[in-house]
This record gives sequence, structure tokens and C-alpha cells, in this order.
Amino acid sequence: MRKLAIMIFSTAFLLGLVACGGSNNEETSGSDVIELTLWNDWTEDRPENNAYKSMVEKFNEENEDIEVIIEAIPHDQYETKLRTQAAGKQLPDMFRVWPGARIQPLVEGDALLPLNDIIDNWKDTIPEGIMKDYAVDGNQYAIPGNISETSLIFYNKEMIAQAGFDTFPESYKDLKGLIQALNEKDITPISLGNKAIWPLQSVYISTIADRFTGSDFLPQALNGEGTFENEQFVQSLSIIQELTEIKAFNEDMNTLDEAQARNNFISGNAAMHFAGSWAIGPILESAENIENIGVAPFPSFEGGEGDPAKIAGVAGGGIALNSDLSEEEREAAFKFLKFFYSEEMYQQLLEANIIVPADLEMGDEIPQVFQEANKLAQGGLAPVYDATLTPELTDLINNGLQSITLGEMTPEELAKEMQAENEGK
Repeated sequence: MRKLAIMIFSTAFLLGLVACGGSNNEETSGSDVIELTLWNDWTEDRPENNAYKSMVEKFNEENEDIEVIIEAIPHDQYETKLRTQAAGKQLPDMFRVWPGARIQPLVEGDALLPLNDIIDNWKDTIPEGIMKDYAVDGNQYAIPGNISETSLIFYNKEMIAQAGFDTFPESYKDLKGLIQALNEKDITPISLGNKAIWPLQSVYISTIADRFTGSDFLPQALNGEGTFENEQFVQSLSIIQELTEIKAFNEDMNTLDEAQARNNFISGNAAMHFAGSWAIGPILESAENIENIGVAPFPSFEGGEGDPAKIAGVAGGGIALNSDLSEEEREAAFKFLKFFYSEEMYQQLLEANIIVPADLEMGDEIPQVFQEANKLAQGGLAPVYDATLTPELTDLINNGLQSITLGEMTPEELAKEMQAENEGK
């Protein structure tokens, strides 16, 4: 009996060891999978969001040692939660961010991990002028997924031809000639809907001012190194005054909203409509003959100091990394970003008529108007004013530009008011 008891005890002991060993092996096996949590705002059923989520799923399928876990948060709540969690140093491994003033606080709080070690991965795909939207003090913090252009000129080819123009004007002088010729034929030159008071600023001045001043002007004016009373900036505001005086716009421009103005253009009631990339989808869906719709950049302005190849726009949301990632997590996250921001994903976005930062070959199935709009983004992005100015300055310029069209304010007066606000007077 004593021997039997010893044998039973020994067997039980060995089984216990095996069980413990099995448990440890399972833990080790589990720890081999690096989990990365990704916060985003991909809650809506949109082509863009679906493309992003499909890329995450594919990455997980192809990488057994890494799992990216999506946590989707509605957009209206997302940025508030991001700021709150950043303040408490409780950010996830990866999270969606936006450029400019929206990413700056995260950089200043040392919440983001620089991507300098891997940015060469996109050197032949994404122009430097677009990448720098996510660069702060020499460090790259995210990769742009899409682009929102704010300053495109959509035009009716037949109407332009009726006015004697085989191609769209490349200079402001020739654009004025086109406007005059259209008026002589009783054709409304430009369909404008400025009821919400932002189009003249975001669509028009963002690019017109950059053509005159160059892209360094806006940040320099805001930090006190420059002034809004700069002669070139005042001249850009004068363009809005001149366009109004030469009857470039419909008379009810300040009572129509942007969508109504776009529909007037689509219906053939105007030769041109100035808008952003958000108008491409509705135009493609509603225009009877899409081949008759052209798209062009803003023309050049004589004496301007800016780059005429640039178009006002902002890089869309990108994915940033938590600065507290371990070395192992860091390498896994880098691998994910290289996979995610690939030609495959950009191609999916193109097929959904979304402007991307990459200059890719497009098949005939992609509408020409979209191809041209996407190509324009490759020349670099000029800052969008309402994405750069303070809310107070944005209100001033929005209301001021409308007042200029009504003859209630001069460009010089608006520039003076903006400078006084910027100085805190």
C-alpha cells in the first residue's frame, strides 16, 4: 500500500508538472502575438472607411504574430476623447490624427512617436510637399491617407468654347477675358453660393492668397513675423472685389448655399463653379454629360510670389503612434504602417473617387475629371485658411469677404482688422 501511495503521488506530481508546463507554453505562445490597439472614427459605412478596415483585416490575416485591434469611435466624440486620454497619458498604441493645429498639442505633449526611420518607404510615392503636412520641427508623425482639396475650378467645356476659349485660361488676365466674353453672351460666368460665408475664404482666398504671398506668409503673419497688412495679401483680397465688379458671380451669390450653387452649375445655368474635391462625387453622379465637365487649377497671378503649381488643401486623417511603445511594438507598428499606406489602399480610394496623395496610374474606368483633380494635388498643398487661422480670424475673414462683395468694406480695412485681432487689440 505504501508503494502504491508513492506511485500515485509521483504520477500526480508529474501530471501536475506537465499541466503547468502546458499552461506556460500556452502563455508563451500567446505572448508571441503582438497586439496593437487602433483608435479611429471609421464608424460610418463609407467607401473610404471600408477601404481602411479591409486593409486592417488583410494585415491581420497575413501576419500571425501581430494583431491590430480596431476601436471605432464616432467622429463627434473622437477628438474630445483623444485629447482627454492624451492629457492623462492613456492613449492606445495607434490612433487617427489630423494635421496642423490639430496634431500640434499631441506633439508638444510628447505623445507621438516620430516616423523618421521609415519615411523613405514613401519617398517615390508621396510628394514631399504633401508629407510635410504631418511634419513638425523636422519629425514626421503620420502618413497622409487622402487629400481634401478646397480650390478646384469645374467648368462647362461647351460654354467655354462658345466664349472663344479652346482651353481653360492659365492666367488671371485671360480668366477675366473669359468672364467678359461669357457676360456678353448672357451666360453666368461663375456659380457662387456664399450664404454660409466660408466658400470665398476656403475655396477662393486659400489659393489666391497663396499665389500672391507664398505658403510661408500665413504662419509668419500668425506668429508675428509678418503682417496681414502685407501688400500681397491685400492684393489677393482685391481679387474678390474685382471679380464682383466685373460681374463674375450670380447676383444672388450671398443667398444661395454651396450645394445650390453647385446644382446650378450642373444644370447648365453657369459656365464655372469653384469648389473643393467634395464636389466631385455629386458632379459625377448628377451631370448628364460628364465628358463636358472639365477641372482646372486657379490661374497664375502676375507679380505673385507663390508657387502656381500648388493647390489649397489639407492631408486627410493619418495614423500616429504612441511614444510609449516598446521596441517590439514599435517595429510591429512600423510594419503595419508600411502595409496600410500602400499602393493597394490608395488604389481602393481612387476607385471610390477619393483624392489620394500618391500619383498612381489610372485606368479608363476612372472618370477624367477625377483623374485631373487627383493630378493637381501632386504639385503640393497650400494652406487652407480656415484650417490654419484661429476661430476669431476665420470669422473676421469670412464676414469681411462677404462685406467686400457687398461694397461695405475694402480689402485694406479687412486686412487691418485681421492684423488688429491677431495682435490682440
